[in-house]
Amino acid sequence: MSTQHFDTIVIGSGTSAYFAITALNKAGKKVAVIDERPYGGTCALRGCQPKKYLVANAEAVAMADHLVGKGIAETPRTDWPALQRLTNAFLDGVSDGEVEEFESAGITTSKGRAQLTGPNQVSVGGQQLTAGTIVLATGATPRRADIPGAEHAHDSEHFLRLPELPERIVFVGGGYISFEFAHIAARAGAKEVTILHRSERVLKNFDPDMVDIVVEASGAAGIDILTNDQPTRYESGPDGLVAHTKDGREIGADLVIEATGRVANLSVLAGDHAGVEHSPRGIVVDEFMRSVSNPSVYAIGDVIAGSRMLAPVADEEGKVAAHNILNGPSKAIDLSVVPSSAFTIPSLATVGLSEAQAEAQGLDFKAKTGGTAGWPSSKRIGEGHAGYKILIDNKDNTILGAHLARHNAAEVINIFALAIKFGIKAADLAEFLWAYPTYTSDLKYMVR
Repeated sequence: MSTQHFDTIVIGSGTSAYFAITALNKAGKKVAVIDERPYGGTCALRGCQPKKYLVANAEAVAMADHLVGKGIAETPRTDWPALQRLTNAFLDGVSDGEVEEFESAGITTSKGRAQLTGPNQVSVGGQQLTAGTIVLATGATPRRADIPGAEHAHDSEHFLRLPELPERIVFVGGGYISFEFAHIAARAGAKEVTILHRSERVLKNFDPDMVDIVVEASGAAGIDILTNDQPTRYESGPDGLVAHTKDGREIGADLVIEATGRVANLSVLAGDHAGVEHSPRGIVVDEFMRSVSNPSVYAIGDVIAGSRMLAPVADEEGKVAAHNILNGPSKAIDLSVVPSSAFTIPSLATVGLSEAQAEAQGLDFKAKTGGTAGWPSSKRIGEGHAGYKILIDNKDNTILGAHLARHNAAEVINIFALAIKFGIKAADLAEFLWAYPTYTSDLKYMVR
């Protein structure tokens, strides 16, 4: 078996890996990158980017639908095959382009399943590679149910690739993926769209009052949300699929999508030859992104135990890992302010403390909350479900948390994130001369 040595081997090629690879290469290090799937990773190829093509279409249809009788004559119809062609045009060449970029920069690329065979050793395609440091960026894979008939259900990646949109779709799980895809399906013309969630509360990472707004909007869009229930088996018959549930429901469907979360992809650690501490939740790292048990191994992105599974977080982890490989463990990851969003209709967004967290910390604060459906910015697009909740410290007037459910929430939340990060006071946000009338300028009414 031939052996090659590198300064660093990176396993995985998503965005977190990209930032680590390019920084190490720029510093003159000899780098190899390995991936068993097409280069580019989940966000670029199987998540964020292709999803937003579908979301943009759903938003356009929804906005027109909201204005029917108010300046729009009728709701437009989605041409699903054409939409998929548009998405595929974006994806075409992404993987090949990344490989070409790496190789032109002198980075060695390999395709195949990698396995750590020692503390500093990797096996791939019959080759043995060694390196001073190894970066694991293998991501996560969709969690699947272990119930009878599970082979009839599919994961979220399957939904993104659908050549035709089925009429009846059941989404299992009450997280952001199910809700985003349910809104896409409902606006694209699916006749029956159901979300089936095992507990009472859906979209648990968001403010419950803002979630209530989205749940109400989902019902108005024709999405049936069933809580405190879960599938126990799937059956295939002449009329399609039937999802049998714990509560005795029989839900007919043409497609079942399981979106109950993702689990760390730890196949690279098969055999535990590298001494890398891990659990089913992922690889355990310190604040420098190093394995707590093998300082030659770093882990970044969704493969980390407790990962937030957000692309910007993974990107920052890649940058921090590269810095510490080059300079020694000197830079810790800072995740004190991380905005996030769900691209439902209306969209959800959150940053900072929740109301429950602020209360648990005994903070002296006020919660400015209200609906915005009557505001001009909502009325001009026919938005009937919209609201906000802003937490403001009573002592120093800084923003503690912001929670939005309305059009463009995913953009506006970034302003609140900057305010929290840099201590901008609510009064300053209220008095700033924002471009007007914009969704950003609306925030001045939320913080007064």
